[in-house]
Amino acid sequence: MRKFATVAIALALGMASSVALADDGNFFVNANAGASRYNVDNPFSGMEGNSFSKTGNAGALRAGYRWNSVVDYGVEAGYGFLGNTTARIGNDYGTERLQAQTRGWLLGGNLNYNINEHWYVDARAGWLRARTLVESRVMNAYYNASNRAAVSRTGEYFGVGGGYNFNKNLSLGLAYDTYRAPLSDSYNHRIGMYSLQAEYRF
Repeated sequence: MRKFATVAIALALGMASSVALADDGNFFVNANAGASRYNVDNPFSGMEGNSFSKTGNAGALRAGYRWNSVVDYGVEAGYGFLGNTTARIGNDYGTERLQAQTRGWLLGGNLNYNINEHWYVDARAGWLRARTLVESRVMNAYYNASNRAAVSRTGEYFGVGGGYNFNKNLSLGLAYDTYRAPLSDSYNHRIGMYSLQAEYRF
């Protein structure tokens, strides 16, 4: 993750220096808040007394620079919190819980097309340096134990959105993003995020 963060910072600094003399674009900050959905199966499927949730609160924060053209294009870097998935099974003897939570650094590019003065559509794609924390916990009258393991890997992300420009600086819209992230040392899965997105340009 340190190498990925170093590359992201270097690119951001290089971008800032290259556009310092340009007047045909703008810096932006973009925030998303919504819900994630993990593309995973219930590990306790078929067993009585189980509950399973693969949705959770999620969000992302990005910053970057975008050049103005017929279709505006830019670069972005940021951080995403992709929620969690939780499975539980309970009986007269206690409860067992399995949970996975993913977050990570983002680095990519984006496109923005203004349909007219107010309405826009956009798209983005790039790399996600994800870290997934997997935790299992058993709780009963005789035994209480937990085990945690983390795995990190680089995957990709894609997203589309659209919304309304209130003025040249502020917009608000809806977005869908999909991320490929690790669930174990040998298994990847996809996480979808539906969100409200706000952007400020300066």
